Amino acid sequence: MVKKIILAILFPLLLFILMTQAAWGANNVSDISVDVVIYDDGSAYITQTWNCNFTEGTEGYIPIENLDEMSITDFLISDINGPYTYLENWDVKAGFKKKAGKYGMVKTPKGYELCWGISEYGEKRYTIEYKINNLVSGYTDFAGFNFQFINSGMGTLPTDVTVKITMQDGVKLAANNAGIWAFGFDGQIGFENGQVVAYTNKPLSSSTDSVIIMLQLNKGLVNPKRVVDKSFEEIKAEALKGSDYNHNTSPDAVPAEDDSLLITFIVLGVIALFGVVIFLFKNRKNKDTKKVISLYKNADYFREIPIAGNLEAAFMLAKDYGQTDDDGNLIGAALLKLINTGCLEPLQEKSVGFFGKEIESISLRLIHPPQFRGVTTKLLYDLLVSASKSDQILQEHELEEYCSMNHATVTMLVDNALNDGNSTLAEIYSYDNSKAAQPLGLSQRGENYLMKIMGFKKFILEFSLLGERTIAESMIWQDYLVFATLFGIADKAIEQFAKVYPETTKYCENARYYYQLAHRYTQASYQAARAAGSGGSSSYGGGGGSSGGGSGGGTR
Repeated sequence: MVKKIILAILFPLLLFILMTQAAWGANNVSDISVDVVIYDDGSAYITQTWNCNFTEGTEGYIPIENLDEMSITDFLISDINGPYTYLENWDVKAGFKKKAGKYGMVKTPKGYELCWGISEYGEKRYTIEYKINNLVSGYTDFAGFNFQFINSGMGTLPTDVTVKITMQDGVKLAANNAGIWAFGFDGQIGFENGQVVAYTNKPLSSSTDSVIIMLQLNKGLVNPKRVVDKSFEEIKAEALKGSDYNHNTSPDAVPAEDDSLLITFIVLGVIALFGVVIFLFKNRKNKDTKKVISLYKNADYFREIPIAGNLEAAFMLAKDYGQTDDDGNLIGAALLKLINTGCLEPLQEKSVGFFGKEIESISLRLIHPPQFRGVTTKLLYDLLVSASKSDQILQEHELEEYCSMNHATVTMLVDNALNDGNSTLAEIYSYDNSKAAQPLGLSQRGENYLMKIMGFKKFILEFSLLGERTIAESMIWQDYLVFATLFGIADKAIEQFAKVYPETTKYCENARYYYQLAHRYTQASYQAARAAGSGGSSSYGGGGGSSGGGSGGGTR
């Protein structure tokens, strides 16, 4: 029995090490930037810049597959010393010297491999340029593409990836003329200064990680050569399957229990695995991550609402330093605050559906605009007014429909909130761009604010262990829960509060009910806008049906 337990723990560890040996080998790609320029005929010029440190192998390569009616032309490779020489018949098996300063293209059954000689070991920057003909297709309703720019299964995974998409004719892309989605990685996508910009928040680390971007363009922005007799909505529906954009999980959802002893030991094995991996590779973390981890470790419990209750400043600081991970948390916190302060009144309504079945729904009556400071709550209330009918009673489906059709409004709301938060942090001297303040770029005051956010999260997550009963129950269930929602830990906060206050009171009943309602209306607003292509957080899942999808690449 003991042997079986040991094998259950060690087997996944050994398997993981074997699978990731190539990814954590001697070669390293610190970052890849991908610049995409779209032309009027639907073609696009791609420029990839790789910052690398290669110490083995003979060549770099990028497989590009599943191209359908697309083709690759105008392929170029260069480094700091200038352009490489193209070889018509690239020999993958050739030696290091024969490949040095050379590049070529290999035709494969599924597409192409773009190859170049490593040329010299050590730190180096490569520029890979190529044109994709027919990247953008014309559909019956929109133009667009769903394309994988960074492959899954790369042998040399990039730590950071940035993708920028611009129009060659200078037309500025924005939420009013384009839709954007990102899949396969932990990061963000949004509109910035007329461009689409997507970037990773965390290093690509799994063999399944990739960077897929889906872009929808209004008719007339381009005139693609390739015209397809189907709607872009069909392309989008396929890509959104299994994605976070369609995520609609209840905050009360509880995973099913599994009593299997085997599962238990596998979980223990995975825990042991990651412990070993963290120990072996802890020095690979960047300085920013090390510094943030150090601050969190040293943060003391903080029992007050961070930054004097300023939602925008607290969210901006938390977002920048990994203490909250979704812009929807800001919307949820603002909704909860509007409900708690009486600006919105929940209404339970009953109606008769098909076959006489009674249907219960919860609407929001708009009572009055917020009387307190805060850009997010003010703009959100205005949005709810626009989404509701003349009776000032907002139903969930009305909000979802409005945000799907007006996703630019939701994007602007979040952008304005972040800009306001950034301005507030600057006004209270939180930033410091001097060398002494690196790598975080925060002043001592800014670090203190960040540590108070961390201390507040610690306090909430360990609330039951501390047995706090000196704080007013109304504040715990209302103000604390608003900021727990802001930091994405509201479900855990409710569990902690309930352990200390197990008796049912009007405060806890209302708090749980209001949080569930705020969660539902966040799904109907922010998530609906995301699904409509307004940007925001990327989705690990989804992205199905993408072109250019391939596996592998890096060095060999």
